[in-house]
Amino acid sequence: MDVVIVAESPTPDEPTRDIYFEVKKRGLGVRYVPLQRLSVKIYNGATVVETRRGPLSASVVVIRGLGYVIDSNVLMRRVSTLRILERSGAVAINPVDALVNCRNKLETIYTLSKHGIPVPPTVVTEDLYYGYMAAKEMGKVVLKPIQGSRGFGAMLFEDPELAFQVMRTLLIARNPLYIQKYVEKPNRDIRIIVIDGRAIGCMYRVSSGWKTNIAQGAVGVACPLTPELEELAVKATDAMGLVYSGVDIGEGKEGYAVFEVNASPDWRGFKQATGINPAVHLAEYIQRVVKK
Repeated sequence: MDVVIVAESPTPDEPTRDIYFEVKKRGLGVRYVPLQRLSVKIYNGATVVETRRGPLSASVVVIRGLGYVIDSNVLMRRVSTLRILERSGAVAINPVDALVNCRNKLETIYTLSKHGIPVPPTVVTEDLYYGYMAAKEMGKVVLKPIQGSRGFGAMLFEDPELAFQVMRTLLIARNPLYIQKYVEKPNRDIRIIVIDGRAIGCMYRVSSGWKTNIAQGAVGVACPLTPELEELAVKATDAMGLVYSGVDIGEGKEGYAVFEVNASPDWRGFKQATGINPAVHLAEYIQRVVKK
């Protein structure tokens, strides 16, 4: 088998199907396997990753996420399983460690900042008083889950007293506080898809509210891809060690700020807005890797 695509869903979503069919068009052997069906067997000094059909062998493993709502035990098992596949010689797209780092918003924001990429002021803590004082100092803040996507669970506060009550509840439930200064911007942000060191397209995600995720009701509209935006998106992708990504950028009063780098972006809205199918470009990259 040349290419194995893995994700949590028993039925592949649209971007995953796009990748599958674009890879297949290029004459490569391709198979979809739900993450739950990957098992590790260690015996007689040997280690194999397999399914019910036997050992899994592939030149490329395309990882379309690690799962959305999972506990730490499931996450550790999936990450270790994929790392074993990667260490056995398969090229992981995206690399496992890069995928894990992107799932962790603290790791992401730290890495971006370290590489000189503009990001919103951010505080991450388990100290309630420290978080409360940070919210007072920042003024308007967003509380987010430290791992998550599509804007689920993100909350906006202008009153630090209200933020305090929510932070207290989060800490009681043993959730760390991820507090970010709200970036005043138009009712939109910018999503750029980067593949193999090049930005392939750009869209605005326009919303009637402060959340600009397509999953939250925002609408994708094609936007001009300027050299500045392309450079910022490519730099953010490279900083996170990714082959491909969806980079979310805000247009703040002081310039651009990178909000997130998604290592397994959903591109249904992007396709509709721009007419560009990222799977075509990703499959071309995969084909080059397989033929090496």
